[in-house]
Amino acid sequence: MSLIGSLSIIAPLFLQLGSSSISILIAIAAIIIIGYLARAIFHRTKIPEALIMIAIGLLLVPIGHLLPGTYVNSLRSLAAIFGDIALIVIMYNGGKTIKLGRKLFGNTIGFTLGIFDVILPMVVLSVVMYVWLGWPLVYGAILGAVLGETSTVIVIPIIKRLKIQREMYDALVLETTLNSVFDILIFTLLIAFTGGQAFTASGIASFTIDYISVSIAFGLLAGVLWIAVQNYINGAREYLATLAVAILLFGIVELFNGAAAISVLIFAIMIGNSKPIAKFFGFKKLKMEGAIARRAVEHDIEFLLMTFFFVFIGMIAILSLQYFIYAVIITVVLLAIRYLEVWPVLRSKFSEYRPLTFGLMERGTTVAVLAAILFSIGGTYNDQIFYICFMVIILTNIVGSLVISRTRVKVKPDG
Repeated sequence: MSLIGSLSIIAPLFLQLGSSSISILIAIAAIIIIGYLARAIFHRTKIPEALIMIAIGLLLVPIGHLLPGTYVNSLRSLAAIFGDIALIVIMYNGGKTIKLGRKLFGNTIGFTLGIFDVILPMVVLSVVMYVWLGWPLVYGAILGAVLGETSTVIVIPIIKRLKIQREMYDALVLETTLNSVFDILIFTLLIAFTGGQAFTASGIASFTIDYISVSIAFGLLAGVLWIAVQNYINGAREYLATLAVAILLFGIVELFNGAAAISVLIFAIMIGNSKPIAKFFGFKKLKMEGAIARRAVEHDIEFLLMTFFFVFIGMIAILSLQYFIYAVIITVVLLAIRYLEVWPVLRSKFSEYRPLTFGLMERGTTVAVLAAILFSIGGTYNDQIFYICFMVIILTNIVGSLVISRTRVKVKPDG
């Protein structure tokens, strides 16, 4: 009996479970197992995990109708809270890797690409969607900002396997880290303008000052206080405890109507630079949790969030020729932007990495998270952005994989 046939028999049995907490637990467990299997398939076939997870999600619901609607509704009800947690994890993990000083701004290639990755699609797509489909400028800008990420979970594993100069490796890591962080910051600001705030130069300036000032103050205060607390307690389980503080900070700033994601970013940057900050305040340096244990926890949490969102997107997607055409056109626009961005920036000794860098344009976790948040908010444009982003994730992963497979950059012997 085929897999689809077997699941078609098993699926109706789950209907008896209804929409209780049991159905939610089973759905989450199933998604974790799917993610594990997708990672195993990736190691054997090198097919991006995102595509495998989305394909499984499509097979389960839109194509095969193998899972009851109660399961999908249960997952949809969790989208908002998982989205907030995912934003916090992405901002915290990205922010704490930003080391203040000359190295950040010294790597002009990575810094320039990371900023351009978000700004250029935001500006171009706001105009394109306004002229083409009559969208309000703010929603076109949101679409461009959401699609401004190049996925760290896809890009970094790829470049680790390649023989490239250390400076170029650092540039690509900085790019993919920075654009994810900047992506969320811009998204956070733009989404506020969909509630009636004037989308003008003066409106943006005044709103940004009021909105961000509170967030920065909370982030700085939380960072100093937590570094002070760590001065007096054992560093065991430091990552989880600090992540819990970041989640608490996010919730408090939300209550004050501030930019919670920005507060988490400021907090994370301070934690990432805790050594000079502790020295400035006269705190002693504590031995924190081992790097290996900390990275294991980080990877497990990122794995769970990534798996949930990619499978979830596949489950609730609408397979539509209209949205496919939209996604193809927008992907072509993104490819043109990527070309115009990469070729002028990578010159002289880095020109040989132009094709590789051009191919590292796969959209991933951040796009999935932000699109899911828009879907949970609802509304015509938010829903359309979600369905477009779903297909753009697939298309950019396919195109990126094809381009990278044809570059002349060699793979390391240990693979």
